[in-house]
Amino acid sequence: MSELKVVDINKVEPERKTPPRSSWILISEKTVGAQNLALGVNETEPGSMVPEHTHETEEEVMFFLEGEGKFITQDQEIDLKPGICVYNPPGAPHKIVNTGTTKLKFVWVYAPQLKSHRIPNN
Repeated sequence: MSELKVVDINKVEPERKTPPRSSWILISEKTVGAQNLALGVNETEPGSMVPEHTHETEEEVMFFLEGEGKFITQDQEIDLKPGICVYNPPGAPHKIVNTGTTKLKFVWVYAPQLKSHRIPNN
């Protein structure tokens, strides 16, 4: 049986990315030994974005907590605001744009987790 783990976001150093945004990786193989999923929080600065990308094998869920934005795919644009939850299947190109005047904050989950969330050679 695995050991219960607790992570305090206030003690996690965020990954700072360009265009301006930050990601706190809270649950992953690297942080707590998770094998099947990863969970974290993203804050995207006003006027910034998560550039278009694709997850070939990972399902992704995003739950939006603060701010306003757009979730953009090849076929649609979804308005983002607190309370919106988006499921993005594997293989679907997408980007997230902060259209508001405050940070766009959301919780993300990947299953399985991205290679970057795993311990190398595992």
